[in-house]
Amino acid sequence: MEPSLGLAIKVAVVGLVVLLVVLAALAGIVYLLTRFVVDKKEEEKTVVVETPAPTAAVEEPKTDLSLAAVVAVAIARAQAEIQNVTSDISAGEVNAWRQFGLQRRLNQTSTIRRTR
Repeated sequence: MEPSLGLAIKVAVVGLVVLLVVLAALAGIVYLLTRFVVDKKEEEKTVVVETPAPTAAVEEPKTDLSLAAVVAVAIARAQAEIQNVTSDISAGEVNAWRQFGLQRRLNQTSTIRRTR
């Protein structure tokens, strides 16, 4: 082996060993943190509340706020549906990368363009 190749391999091995040691140290820190730092268990108080069984479902009166929320959701869903249809119709997303690719393809010679 050449001296420069041997040196490159030694540097790579040393770097790999350092990386593995650092990863092992981080794993040890995580292990110690999960072992010694434990969430406190909350004691649950069992309270039994007796409620009479409803005989029929009671409808809540619709307030203006709930009606406004229903209308807002309906409008948002309709707009999302329209936007999905228009994006499906277009040939694709127009962004800077796509424009760059199209411009690059147009700037190529005609013989190269025909081969694709």
